[in-house]
Amino acid sequence: MFLFELLPGIPPLIKNILDGVLLTVLLFPVLFLLLFRPLQIHTAELQQGEELPGKRDREQEGGMKVGDPFSRSPALSLFIVAISIMVAEIAIMFLFDQLPPMPSHAEHLADGLLLAILVAPVLYLFLLRPMRSHVSALDQAEKSLRQQHEELKEKNRQLLAAQDELVRREKLALLGQVADTMGHELRNPLGVMNNAVYFLQAVLTEADETTREYLGIIKEEIADAERIISDLQDAVRTKPPRPDEIDVAELVGQTLRKYDIPASVTVKLDIPKTLSAIRADPVHMHQVLRNLISNAVEAMPEGGTLDIRADDSRQKELRISIKDSGGGMTPETQARLFEPLFTTKARHIGLGLAVVKNLTQANGGRVEAESVPGRGSTFTVVLPSGSGVLEI
Repeated sequence: MFLFELLPGIPPLIKNILDGVLLTVLLFPVLFLLLFRPLQIHTAELQQGEELPGKRDREQEGGMKVGDPFSRSPALSLFIVAISIMVAEIAIMFLFDQLPPMPSHAEHLADGLLLAILVAPVLYLFLLRPMRSHVSALDQAEKSLRQQHEELKEKNRQLLAAQDELVRREKLALLGQVADTMGHELRNPLGVMNNAVYFLQAVLTEADETTREYLGIIKEEIADAERIISDLQDAVRTKPPRPDEIDVAELVGQTLRKYDIPASVTVKLDIPKTLSAIRADPVHMHQVLRNLISNAVEAMPEGGTLDIRADDSRQKELRISIKDSGGGMTPETQARLFEPLFTTKARHIGLGLAVVKNLTQANGGRVEAESVPGRGSTFTVVLPSGSGVLEI
């Protein structure tokens, strides 16, 4: 406007038209490059991955479709806005030509106010509204992508868990093929050896201490071999449970009485008298606790504290926790705890915890393990309180 006032000899009509055209030319590239072009590029990148979610809803609710020409072509929207500015400016100039002369600064102020009033609706319809629609679409797309990412992570976790379970079952199936044969072929000679040791101990009552010690070692080794056979058969052939109501305090007490706890290990019990009963197979539960107590004691070769707790504070669940004060386990060991044939002990074949998991699952429960290197381990048997047993 000021530029054309400095040029003499231009008719007012031509000056007004040129003023509007110049304003359009100056505003159009600035608005397009700084406002709409970046938004258009970002929207196109998202649309390559997926269609913008919620499109139909916004079309029905907003009155302006995301896919209409003004939304899809920011250049067209800006062109309409620029033309509107030019037309408004020309109209204002014609209006001022009909009015009495006024000071230059007042004329410029009135010109700006009228231009803002006339152009504001056009800016809203063709700039702000499409831009708001794009921003809303981008927000919806971002939310959708985040949700899909979380769903993909969960499905991947489930797939890995299913693969681990499949590998575990394949190992058990392979062991099952040899369990019966090995049990029969080994138990017979082990039984003969055990009878021979019993006979020798009865005959050699006055033998020297070294002889009696070696006879005891032979008997212990025979017992270890029989235990390995039993563990293998239990791991691959879990018998269907015979559920019965079990008092947890009595279950723990009987298991401890049948296990020879070393004098260097202190046992702490925390089992409330008001604890709910569980319905499970007593034989299975005795074996589960015996294996866990045995592992806990072996984790404390120099002695320590064996902490056994039970509670039913969580709804419909009873938890029996067995904690040792041993050296704990590494994360790598924890990840493979329940795999058949995995062990870190020289005199074991890695079936004890596999048996624990199978028997607990057969009775409708699960086993949880927590361990911190240098601070001991905790195994928790979680069972339904007062409910039936899952059939397998």
